[in-house]
Amino acid sequence: MDREKFYKFVEELVGELNTYVFGPIYDHLEQNPSIRESLCPAFPFPKTIRVGLLKDCLAVEYIGPEVKDSEQFDIEGIYEPNQSVFDFLGIQIAHLHALNLGCQSNVMDASVFVGDSIDQLCDYFYDFTQIPSDTIMLNGYFDFSKPTEPTVVSNHNLFWTDESGALKIKHIDFLEIFPRKDGDVYYHSKDSFATFAQAILKTHVPKYQIRLHEALNKFIELINLSGTGETDITSFIEATPELLQIAFGTHNINPQIKLQWQYETEDNDLKPDFLIERMDGYCDILDFKLPYIKSKPIVGIPSRRQPSFEIDSAIAQVTKYKEWCSQVINQKWLEGDKGIKVLHPQKYLIIGHSDEFSADDRQKLKLSRDVTVLTYDEFIEMVRFQIYRIR
Repeated sequence: MDREKFYKFVEELVGELNTYVFGPIYDHLEQNPSIRESLCPAFPFPKTIRVGLLKDCLAVEYIGPEVKDSEQFDIEGIYEPNQSVFDFLGIQIAHLHALNLGCQSNVMDASVFVGDSIDQLCDYFYDFTQIPSDTIMLNGYFDFSKPTEPTVVSNHNLFWTDESGALKIKHIDFLEIFPRKDGDVYYHSKDSFATFAQAILKTHVPKYQIRLHEALNKFIELINLSGTGETDITSFIEATPELLQIAFGTHNINPQIKLQWQYETEDNDLKPDFLIERMDGYCDILDFKLPYIKSKPIVGIPSRRQPSFEIDSAIAQVTKYKEWCSQVINQKWLEGDKGIKVLHPQKYLIIGHSDEFSADDRQKLKLSRDVTVLTYDEFIEMVRFQIYRIR
């Protein structure tokens, strides 16, 4: 199949999938809504479909979550006859000494960890008991890059570390792989599409026992990914406020509230990550910084220990928020305009790992800078403790 024929095939595939696969799944779901909780989240209508003509196979990846009440989805054709299916999926593990478990006809509900991924996740008390997988494999992976027969991969997680040691994660909702034989490409016929639709309906994904376990694991994955920024972290917490609420016993978390100065000043308006509301109705200040700090947090000779520039900058930022909150005119505006009350708020910073801060160093920061430093592994353990309490 040359490039022109491939893209024509991709264009025609949209209509065929809608007619023979997605439509029947949608109709069945309407009649049997209870199957939604165990149906692959990419169906009936995926968010995106990626179709790749590759070195040894034709691959079709269905990416969820499904777009509710819409039959429109993005479809991407990738003509790369020199690439493997791992290249197509963005999985680069050739540099790792991992056990190749070979190819099998189907890979279902499996999670595999290669490289140093297991160590990085364990640093944050990653809850492996809550992975929705029937199979968990350490330092081994399923090699479906050279299939000899049609292969389905469903609900598959691969964790690995790249050449710089950064954590990488690939989740596959649903993937079809068809082997190429003598340069030809084989795919569904119109008759086999109906069988395909029935197979999807029968391919159930396991449910998480507790939704918050899933959210916490996703948070751990996020903070371990290279390229994750502070806004990614705060956006995740904003979308899953229960993590912050149960860790601190707070009510509203008040994310990204713009604090406007109520008198003439050259200072810019401020926007703390969260103003977390205590039981008494008043709010404290909480900011998330990155989980990996660039240097030692406390520097200097033993008799003159002080925060590093990175830590001092973070402290200065939350101190500026408290300065704003100390002004009565600002307090009255915040309560009147936003319904948020502040009075002598506590300052919290979540940053780094526990082994980077000694108890003595953090006590000195509390006394000298009036700030409570919590590390990510401590925050995660606070959340996990409360999850187990309410289990």
